[in-house]
Amino acid sequence: MGPAMRIPGASTDAGAAATAVLADVLARAPAAAHDVYWTGDAATDTLVSGHLPGQTHGGEAPEPLDAKWVAWLATVDERGELRPLPVPDAAPVTVAADGVAVFALLDWGWWTKTAEGRVNSHPSQVAAPLQSWRSQATVKHLRRWHARLAAPLGRGLEITPLTDPLPSAAGDKLTFLVTLDGAPVADAAVAYGGETRGATGPDGRVNIRLREAGLQMLNATLRRPEPSVPDAQDVRSAVLTFVLEAR
Repeated sequence: MGPAMRIPGASTDAGAAATAVLADVLARAPAAAHDVYWTGDAATDTLVSGHLPGQTHGGEAPEPLDAKWVAWLATVDERGELRPLPVPDAAPVTVAADGVAVFALLDWGWWTKTAEGRVNSHPSQVAAPLQSWRSQATVKHLRRWHARLAAPLGRGLEITPLTDPLPSAAGDKLTFLVTLDGAPVADAAVAYGGETRGATGPDGRVNIRLREAGLQMLNATLRRPEPSVPDAQDVRSAVLTFVLEAR
């Protein structure tokens, strides 16, 4: 996926490495100009692609994400139980806001770079491929808190708060866990508020200091060799959002 992030220089070697990975992943993303996130009201949440509220450009409003990209969809209900949902055949991808969290696994498929540009195809289907990568993403939004949300849901690359972030205030530091299919991953690049903050340690954890109230967005990215195709990359990304009330 393609969050619209600012990628500043980092002051440490680890931060510089994370920034380089994140910038490279975004350059490979299928929609590098836009964020993908959940938005909604008291009744429903809808998966959209576009600039975040307050960051619109030229009057552009977010648009519902095409349902063809959604591989798996679920909510966490008030009892903390994970409930898979059917994926609609077409946009909008909308979920009733009757749970504590909503989650989508996106599969962008194979992308291949050629001399003419990028195409959404496996390298075996492209003449003279230059680079190729398979890309997946998760998008999770926390509406309310349940202890179940302190553990990963177990699909794709995922960001999990280890404690309830909703009562926090600007200036508080929180610890987040980044996992791949439920297992902690090291060296995942992590961004907060559109700026790279560093990379996860060997335990998959990273500390983030919240800066201000409002919509909070964290992004994680991970790039690894794709074993099924020589010289190809497996590119994973994750988005976590929640709202921090002004205090």
